[in-house]
Amino acid sequence: MKIDPTSAGQARAHIRAWIGADHPAYENVRLATSELVTNAVVHTGRPRPHDLIMLTLTQTADLFYLAVTDPGGTSWRPRTPEAVPDDEESGRGLAIVGEISVQRWGVRDHGDLGRTVWCALDTGSTPAEPACG
Repeated sequence: MKIDPTSAGQARAHIRAWIGADHPAYENVRLATSELVTNAVVHTGRPRPHDLIMLTLTQTADLFYLAVTDPGGTSWRPRTPEAVPDDEESGRGLAIVGEISVQRWGVRDHGDLGRTVWCALDTGSTPAEPACG
């Protein structure tokens, strides 16, 4: 996917096509995808015209492994904040991903080649209601 404001919507459409909206884990996978792709778009810095975001989804018997790779750019290191004030409009994405993945997420730094933020989600999960703010 190109790095632009429509990337998260495109990623959600791919998830729907790949696993179907009737899959028990669909809402969690869709939400995690949206949060990780949005972070990639926001924190890539100044993308070059041909920079891309790579979304991968792998399924095992029990888990979906979701990974979003971006070209990097800024010195941003993904983290979950201790607390986000109620009046803040952003900053909860990785807390949500952490909640629905039961803290099974992380970052792989590829130096000049970018970074990958990943999470593992239960395949049989029911939609979680993240505890935020």
